[in-house]
Amino acid sequence: MTKDKPLEIKKIQTSKRMVDGILFEQIYEPEEKNSCFIGWDYENNQEYIRDHLEENEFLWYVPIQDELIEKRAVILPSGILDYGTDEELEKEISTFIGSWLDISEEHLQKATWYVMLSWLIDRLHTIPYLRALGDYGTGKTRYLDVIGGLCYKPMFVGGAVKSAPIYRVIDLWRGTAILDEFTLEKSDETQDIVQILNNGFQRGKPVLRCDSQNYDKVRAFDPFGAKILSTRSTFKDKALESRCITEIMKMTSKKNLPHDLTDEFFRKQDEIQKKLLMYRFKNLPKINPDESAKIDFGNIMPRIRQTLAPFTVLFQHNQDRLKAFVTYAMNYNKGIIEENSQSFDGQLVNFYLDAVEQKNMSDDLDITVSVSDIKDMMLNDGWKDESIKVSTIGRHYKALGFNTRIVRLGTKTKRILSIDDDAFNVLKMKYIVPVEVDIDKKRNVTDVTEVTDTCGTTQKIL
Repeated sequence: MTKDKPLEIKKIQTSKRMVDGILFEQIYEPEEKNSCFIGWDYENNQEYIRDHLEENEFLWYVPIQDELIEKRAVILPSGILDYGTDEELEKEISTFIGSWLDISEEHLQKATWYVMLSWLIDRLHTIPYLRALGDYGTGKTRYLDVIGGLCYKPMFVGGAVKSAPIYRVIDLWRGTAILDEFTLEKSDETQDIVQILNNGFQRGKPVLRCDSQNYDKVRAFDPFGAKILSTRSTFKDKALESRCITEIMKMTSKKNLPHDLTDEFFRKQDEIQKKLLMYRFKNLPKINPDESAKIDFGNIMPRIRQTLAPFTVLFQHNQDRLKAFVTYAMNYNKGIIEENSQSFDGQLVNFYLDAVEQKNMSDDLDITVSVSDIKDMMLNDGWKDESIKVSTIGRHYKALGFNTRIVRLGTKTKRILSIDDDAFNVLKMKYIVPVEVDIDKKRNVTDVTEVTDTCGTTQKIL
């Protein structure tokens, strides 16, 4: 007769776990090469350290033991640290990025917000991607090191030549994927990575893959999460391109920018990460992601609304900053429209609108607008005759959604343009710069509130 064997404790590796209403996150001490869990009791203002988390006496959750941490392919904070106010943390992140990286002020603000947003990923339904676009030697790798290294559990997967390691790392760590010099050359592996990017911006869009050990078994892989990319060219995939917040990188002109990352860089990086982990503990329970859908951004392009809406969770509990952010979004939308209006298609839309308004204001009974009318307007505006053809103009109008029909007027024929109101309203939203309204004349100046935004600029909010 044999004695019953004692039940063994099952240990599952994880980097985070909720226990009794308290979120625990894995941290790593590089000098001791040791991982453990840290949790924060928000109600009692108390910190907890655990080497394992017990589901029951026979099931434990333990920190992930992986050489990716030791070799900094995955970066974890070494603890938590008080950060003061959200504004103080935001300023510290922005100052740090600006001290090590040469990017525009506009993108610096977005990058700072993106870093903070990545630590709240659990409460988001969608998230855009951050991207550095440029040639060799323009600082793209530095961009990933500086900005990506501050994000929630950055996972530097750019060195993977196969898609399988990328799937594994994202599935295991659920952090921010960092892809360096990512190109879209045609291959099966590339298409797998494109699937990760195309499905990973929105929660609930799994990628289906056959199990490597059993091809009869299909696994659903969740690619959702923050991602930072560097590329040398734009994506031909328009959907993927539209999900990127892009900075065009140039060779730096900053003389005081350090050439190499120093010990001070890594020390400060860890300090800010520890503050961001505390920021995560304190803010994650308070966020309601559905509130973002209720915010009125005004008449801005849907793509810009979808890109910027996730950032509103950063300001849910500060109405002044939320108003300032909405104003920022509207100004950003206007800047994009101004840029679009200068493109060839944008100018065609504006010429068409001008032609319609001129016809409506004239005594001419013929209110139709033809392709040749547009060409005449372009010539009067300074375009060279040899640079524009009626056929080219007509082809672009068709691509924009206009209908054309041939009409005989006397001995001549004209290609008449037409478009329904809904379709033209969409084009106006994208290509027609909105007319400025004199706020002081429209409303009493006492109805205007001055709000200082996160850049330190005073905005007028109605």
